[in-house]
Amino acid sequence: MTVNNEGWGAFKTNKWLFTTPSSSYARPRTPVQNSKVSESQINGKIVETPPTRRADRPRTLSDRGNEILDNHEAVQHLYAWNFSELRENYTEKGIHNPSIYCYAISCVQLLSHVPAIVRLLQDHRCQDPACLCCNWKKYFLQNTNHAGSIAWFREAFKKDKKFNQGRQEDAHDALLAILGKVEKICVANPRLKGRKIADDLFGYSIRNEVHCRVCKNKHVYYENNTVMTVRMLKKDPSGRNHSIKELMQHLFADTTIYGYNCANCKKKSDAPVKPTLLRAPQILLLHISRFSFDGWGKKISRPVTLNETLDVANMATAGASTVYKLCGAVIHGGTTLDYGHYWCVARSRKRETQFVTLNDSQVSQHANPRDATQSYIVLYRRAEHLVDSGIEKSMI
Repeated sequence: MTVNNEGWGAFKTNKWLFTTPSSSYARPRTPVQNSKVSESQINGKIVETPPTRRADRPRTLSDRGNEILDNHEAVQHLYAWNFSELRENYTEKGIHNPSIYCYAISCVQLLSHVPAIVRLLQDHRCQDPACLCCNWKKYFLQNTNHAGSIAWFREAFKKDKKFNQGRQEDAHDALLAILGKVEKICVANPRLKGRKIADDLFGYSIRNEVHCRVCKNKHVYYENNTVMTVRMLKKDPSGRNHSIKELMQHLFADTTIYGYNCANCKKKSDAPVKPTLLRAPQILLLHISRFSFDGWGKKISRPVTLNETLDVANMATAGASTVYKLCGAVIHGGTTLDYGHYWCVARSRKRETQFVTLNDSQVSQHANPRDATQSYIVLYRRAEHLVDSGIEKSMI
């Protein structure tokens, strides 16, 4: 994989990528050999104090990298990570599709199987009749019918001039728009003041090392995002299906910037780049790039195998093990973006060992393994957040 040099002029001017952050973020550097335990003397006795999280981190990180990690240490205590923490757990139900709203219905269904999102909806109350969160809760989650309504979706984005009736839309665009809207609405919660909700729940950070071939200088810069886009790989000659982990590993494979202009020696060279996952997200959202937008929205229909258990240790900056469990997917059926159909497969909220299929107003207690291979958006939750016991049924 190669990366062109287009747009790197802005990268060179972002001085904060290479400089020490302001003193309000900086912390004293602790030598490696003294970082495990510190001692203090109280009433003549030596008392050992436990190490800080920062002291346990690899010393190869820059201050900017440590700052990224520091800003997200409080996340674990601010949100609900499993359904047992919710005040009310809702039954599985479908959503009536009046026309071509399958792209929105599938995303609403997928996010409704994220405990943290459901908790935010439960806590939110306002007087806006077009509020996405209030209507999501009222007309779907709390609806007592076998299927809820999606009429509120278009009204929620009417002022934004998005998602017009009578036109098929992309589920990935809808997902990003929903997360952005939820963040704007729920940020009013005093408990989450100053937080970026989408970043807290789904945010990840990539650490990139760029090495100048001329002066051997190393530059480090960081990328932060919420939905990780992975690209389809070329067809395997043996006919074997690629797995979602292989698509992720390709994203973190070493690359080259051709014509890289080094800020240190001011010379151009083809610089190798090593990307690693600095901050693993609490909830991993993956977008499989299946469409080529050449005017027709052509689709790559090759199957992708979803790993039910995913460990990102070999992609992480420090080699830290973070294990995820497959919890849902938005699936696209059809050969083009404009005329296809979206539906959702997810772990049941009532019984997390079981997968259910949510196709518009229809709910099935079974998931077809063949459907999973045509996934477009995939959702993983951390393994420690799943508390249901019993023999797990495989979706694959």
